[in-house]
Amino acid sequence: MYFFWKALFGEIFKRYKLTDIVDGSEPCPDRFLIDMNGNITNQAHPAFDVWHQKDQKIIMWIKSTLSEDVVLPLVITGDIPSNSSRELWLGLEKRFAVAGVSAEYRRSMFAAALATTDICDANTALFSGRVVTLKVFEDNTLVLEALSRHGEGRVLVVDGGGSMRRAVTGGKIAKYAELMGWAGIVVNGCVRDVDEINECEIGVRALATCPVRTTRGKDGSSGQKHVDVNIGGTWILDGEWLYADNDGILVSTTKLSI
Repeated sequence: MYFFWKALFGEIFKRYKLTDIVDGSEPCPDRFLIDMNGNITNQAHPAFDVWHQKDQKIIMWIKSTLSEDVVLPLVITGDIPSNSSRELWLGLEKRFAVAGVSAEYRRSMFAAALATTDICDANTALFSGRVVTLKVFEDNTLVLEALSRHGEGRVLVVDGGGSMRRAVTGGKIAKYAELMGWAGIVVNGCVRDVDEINECEIGVRALATCPVRTTRGKDGSSGQKHVDVNIGGTWILDGEWLYADNDGILVSTTKLSI
């Protein structure tokens, strides 16, 4: 699960040009300006405020995807420091990463973990179904178009480009999808109206929440339907089968006998 989570955030950092802060290649500027004699002045350094805002945003994004019962004990013991996004990132890497494994092996580990915890042992999943894929960015026109058709127990997988600025779906859309017979919605991006979504009899998974709704195009051209999508380094193809629960998501090329 950690490798999948890390890959998702890697794409987000690249999109918003925050990678240099996390990897340390863009260090924190001095808080105050230095005069020609090399003395620290009481004048605030503009670059520090910009850097600090980005750093705090990264920390907020990371912590919003991790439960307190995981993070808080590690922060208290000092295993995961929280002074900066880089320290937090390195702390998580030290605590959860396993060195020397290939991307293919990480994917097999991810699938195996799900199989042993739920599919093999409990033989259940919170929601599952055949995949319908979309690729959009901060525009949910195609999402509404897809969900307006009878779901027949399928799962809509939306690659929202990892955007943290707008929510691809919300409570009303989730309820509509439930009434139309969809089993679930998986979003590489944000959702909103979490309380309303939790009351729906449909599974919804996303990277995070955001109160701002998406824009909507007039002709539905801002996106792609039934295309292969890559989420966190994992390819998900239209027509594959998806199984999800509270531990994670498993994708299979064929329907599993569960």
